[in-house]
Amino acid sequence: MNKKKWLTCMLTAVLTCSTLLAGCGSDKDEKKAAEQNGNAGEAASKDQPLKFTMYNFDDGWQPAAWGETVTTKWIQENKKVTVDYLPTNGNAKQRFNAMYASGELPDVIALGPGPELDRLISEGQVVELDSYLDKYPNLKKSAGDMILNVNRSDDGKLYMVPDWYVGGDHLNGNGGYAVNRKIYKEMGSPKLETTTDLENYLRAVKAKYPNVIPLEVGGPYDIKMLYSAFKENTPPYFVSRMFYPDGDMVKPITEDPAFKEFILFASRLYRDKLMTQDVFTQKSDQMIEKLSQGRVAVALNVNLSGRARVPNSTLRAQDPEGGYEFIWPVHKEGLDKNKIYPNYTGREGGGKIVITKNAKDPERIFAYLDWATSDEGQAVLFFGPPGFLWDKKDENGFPLPNDKYKSMDKAELDKLQIADNIMAGNATWVDNAKVARENLLPEAERDFQTMAQVNVAWKTSMDITPFANTDPQGDSDEGIIQQSVKDIFDEAFSKMIYAKSDEEVVSILNKANEDMNKAGFPKVLEFVKKKWQDNLSKVNGK
Repeated sequence: MNKKKWLTCMLTAVLTCSTLLAGCGSDKDEKKAAEQNGNAGEAASKDQPLKFTMYNFDDGWQPAAWGETVTTKWIQENKKVTVDYLPTNGNAKQRFNAMYASGELPDVIALGPGPELDRLISEGQVVELDSYLDKYPNLKKSAGDMILNVNRSDDGKLYMVPDWYVGGDHLNGNGGYAVNRKIYKEMGSPKLETTTDLENYLRAVKAKYPNVIPLEVGGPYDIKMLYSAFKENTPPYFVSRMFYPDGDMVKPITEDPAFKEFILFASRLYRDKLMTQDVFTQKSDQMIEKLSQGRVAVALNVNLSGRARVPNSTLRAQDPEGGYEFIWPVHKEGLDKNKIYPNYTGREGGGKIVITKNAKDPERIFAYLDWATSDEGQAVLFFGPPGFLWDKKDENGFPLPNDKYKSMDKAELDKLQIADNIMAGNATWVDNAKVARENLLPEAERDFQTMAQVNVAWKTSMDITPFANTDPQGDSDEGIIQQSVKDIFDEAFSKMIYAKSDEEVVSILNKANEDMNKAGFPKVLEFVKKKWQDNLSKVNGK
């Protein structure tokens, strides 16, 4: 963006948000401005602190209570904003349904992928946001028209603030393969490029280290990441969605020859005890514990750069030869290694933040979210408030680590939960800022997660924005069919992994394909195809 325009936009945003959120101007000035806008009573409400309830549709997201971290305490004091998180009680969807049925929705809901947004829109439960976009310009400037347009509802209106949207040319991702550095060196540092190399290495590890898990995967999704090794330009997203593109068609994943190769490979690793045996039952903290103990030779996980971060620091503190190191994703022989994508990026964002009509002051909530997604907001929410771990910014507006950050033990830094409460995330800004910060540090002091992303994860991520928001509404014909098909596929997937032979795998696969089609899956695929084609038009600016 042109620097002059950027400064103008940021100045406008800061002035607007500080007026709405912090009440920094004098009463006289605010009342005068309000009168000029024909609403003299509005100014008084702006002097009051803003507090709203928020529910995150994710059982795994458990941030510190608002005001208990240095970041959120600063926001309370300087922006006069408090967020009251409502717990999921371990079952986010069930509690959401209960709140929905009772008519007691929170002020703000952070939704994940799925049809819940369409449900809320069709019932008239959420606030339309287009009228705020020009008044509070940060979201519009940072996300851009393409991302906002892809996130519009079928009626052409915008009802959500995208969370972790990805603008520009950047692609993000957190997952991939990592090796235990010490074990790998002791094994002679063999070539690990192809699926054959990987399987041979896992068998050698099993023979030499009986108490080590050859391949640790955090859960069923992580097994699906292996699918990317068997076909170019094919991320695990397609397995999760149970379809794959073939030309201008969308077909069942169970009919993809690459999927058949993948599931036979994965099942063989499991039954030969080369893979985690509790893959369908373990929790994330159990995987992290195994990593921390150094009992893993190779790890594969969708958020491995995050999950292996603390274990890596722990092991390297004990032994400089220990810890974990990301490797380039493995691939089937004959494929181009630079077209293998275990990660994927939907530029539209992984989350959808909506303001419900239960909110008393939706405009001020939007103003806060707009500030949160601004450069200033992201700097505070991700790196902490100014004067704590940073004092100045570089020429790009990225915080420069101060002496306190440079000298702080990374384990102690983790305990501060600096970025736990980030929302309306601008992935491109945060990623570029992280890289700028880490490049200022000596290589040995650089953050494991950031460097794993820079060196491998971001380079092995595929843009899947054309498939954004292709879930049918849950109570529609397509939505009901999709759930039925998902039940069939999920059951078949676990059975194929548990199968005792290749023949059994193929039998289960063929039966699943037949049952999915009988359940009406072609109707869902037609729905997805239409959405896909519509998105392609938006992405291409047509």
